[in-house]
Amino acid sequence: MRKVVLLFVFLALLPGCNRKSANSQREFTADIRMVTPFVTDMPTRDGKLYMSKGRLRVELGPVTDVYIVEQKKGWRMFPESKQYFDIGEKDVSTYLPHMTDGSPCPTAELPSACKMVGKETIEGRSATKWEGVNQHGVRVYLWTDDKLEVAVRWHIENVTYDLTGIHEGAFPDCTFELPPGYVKNDWFKPTR
Repeated sequence: MRKVVLLFVFLALLPGCNRKSANSQREFTADIRMVTPFVTDMPTRDGKLYMSKGRLRVELGPVTDVYIVEQKKGWRMFPESKQYFDIGEKDVSTYLPHMTDGSPCPTAELPSACKMVGKETIEGRSATKWEGVNQHGVRVYLWTDDKLEVAVRWHIENVTYDLTGIHEGAFPDCTFELPPGYVKNDWFKPTR
């Protein structure tokens, strides 16, 4: 659990964001795999990510997140119970890291400890590898897709996140809406 907290703490330390306008962002879908070996009941979680016109949808396990970038708001939904709570930018930074001029470093808590490691090809796509250090002194590695400006890989200690099978294409608007009949329930929302 500590390592997952460390991952999300690092992600939360990137508060600024200069994103492309919603209309200039590409539309695509991809597969997600998150591996957290210390979570014994579900060490591997698979899901889907959809991005369209500045709107994000992530289906991962029993949870679905929808986030509208320009409005800096969204919902974490629990489809089985048809309940949700509101989320913000920090809640989706695993998928959409905060970037300034193509770099996560200027907005990192420890900008001097953040650096570009180099360019790599991941699944035939050009990516930039970044190295940072979170507030606990743990090295964090991030790979961002150069064309889509999304995280395609994270690595912190033995926790990994991978985005694979990227396919460009459009999606209906309802993919990025709160479905009718859902009830807001803030007791699901973790305290910060």
